[in-house]
Amino acid sequence: MSEAVHIDVTNLLREPIRTGIQRVERELIRHWPDNSRLVPVIAGRQHFQVLPREVLAGLVDGTPVRRHFPFARSLRAAPGRLRLLNPELFFDPGRARLYTELIRAGGGWIGWLLYDFLPWLAPNFFHPGASTVGMPFLAALRDVPHVAHISAQTRREYETRIMHGHGREGPVVSLGGDGLGLARQEFSPDRRLFVALGTLEPRKNVAAILEAFGELWARGHQAELVVIGMLRSGTTREAELLHRFRDEKRLRYIGTADDATVRAVLGGSRALVCATEAEGFGLPPLEALHAGIPVIATAMPSLDMLPAHGQIRLAEATPPAIAAAVETMLDDAVASRLWQEAASLPVRSWRDFAHDVADWALAGPTTCKARASGGQGP
Repeated sequence: MSEAVHIDVTNLLREPIRTGIQRVERELIRHWPDNSRLVPVIAGRQHFQVLPREVLAGLVDGTPVRRHFPFARSLRAAPGRLRLLNPELFFDPGRARLYTELIRAGGGWIGWLLYDFLPWLAPNFFHPGASTVGMPFLAALRDVPHVAHISAQTRREYETRIMHGHGREGPVVSLGGDGLGLARQEFSPDRRLFVALGTLEPRKNVAAILEAFGELWARGHQAELVVIGMLRSGTTREAELLHRFRDEKRLRYIGTADDATVRAVLGGSRALVCATEAEGFGLPPLEALHAGIPVIATAMPSLDMLPAHGQIRLAEATPPAIAAAVETMLDDAVASRLWQEAASLPVRSWRDFAHDVADWALAGPTTCKARASGGQGP
């Protein structure tokens, strides 16, 4: 029987949203190879608290879960063979301190799954001070003895721009593309629908997609566009464009959508369109390609790790470039070829991801020491 792995679910328990990192955590828990040996913990004021295993089932299936456990056992009680996995990004200085103290006390195997460093490397897309608020995370990261990355880009940025050559080696464990449960699709010429999927915020650049389709509609094209994603506060261009096109019958906007709605929309699409200017991973294109649906997209970590099949990769995310790519995709012969290419891509599953993380978390001895000399921040 494998050793137990403690998993830090502090953010997932306190804010159980269905998207982003919390979605990755749910898939990780759901597909963990020996779920009976996965133990949830949360960060308290003075120590980590070990929670009942039943908490994991509630977090995965969405049933109500208690958020306070005043009599929970302290993780400090028996750290000898501890394996503690953190799959979350957090900005809590108290939580960072708990990790640092545990590592420096030789508290066992401690590993962090790293997503991206956008708040520090692309601060112009975040609220003022976001990078400063997140500095405790980076400070603790200097001591973390085991790291894994969701993309080759994350590993490269960790090694060169965050740790400046003083980081630890770690594997890349790419995310899965089968989370929507969308069956493999087949091309037909009557598919005229394009989909933009993801939060509406400046770095996602959905405004450029809306402007591109506005140009196409003005020229008489009948291509349809569905935009799915919550409009973040302060996102003015997208709000203005959605208002401008409010009477356009070829446009549909869905602010929030469950997986069933996303499956239904993608299931009738010709292609997914992504024009992001700064992306931590890029899960929607991966999910589309897993179902055999081509994508029009800018460069992003998820696609950088795949052959450029079934894709029109945008060199720039401007309305004219997007419009030209859509016109290309409207050619049935081109679309048919791209659909065939997409169907051949080796897109990983969430089971692949979870098993790779488990293999990493269970590899090697539990003994760990703090770094002799910490790296530097960005």
